[in-house]
This record gives sequence, structure tokens and C-alpha cells, in this order.
Amino acid sequence: ASPGSIRGDLGLTVGRNIIHGSDSLESAEREINLWFNENEITSYASPRDAWLYE
Repeated sequence: ASPGSIRGDLGLTVGRNIIHGSDSLESAEREINLWFNENEITSYASPRDAWLYE
């Protein structure tokens, strides 16, 4: 990762890495369930989405 980015600054070593990204959708679902209850997960539409076109 590029220096100055969140991953570049905070994900430098394996033992001291506060940045995590799952390697697949299945892993993400399993890992989310390890740390959060169903009532802690929220989905929302950002107001900026109406103004952005990608």
C-alpha cells in the first residue's frame, strides 16, 4: 500500500496490523459474525449517492 494511506500507515506488519480485509465474501460474513451481533449491523444509503455518478 502507498505511504500515507490508511493501509500503508497502519497495516505495515503482520503482528501489529490494525487494518484487515477479508479475502472473500464468505470469509467476510464469517468474520463479521465473530465480532458483531445482528442488531449491530446497519445498512443505509448515503445522501451523496444521489449526486455521484460512477
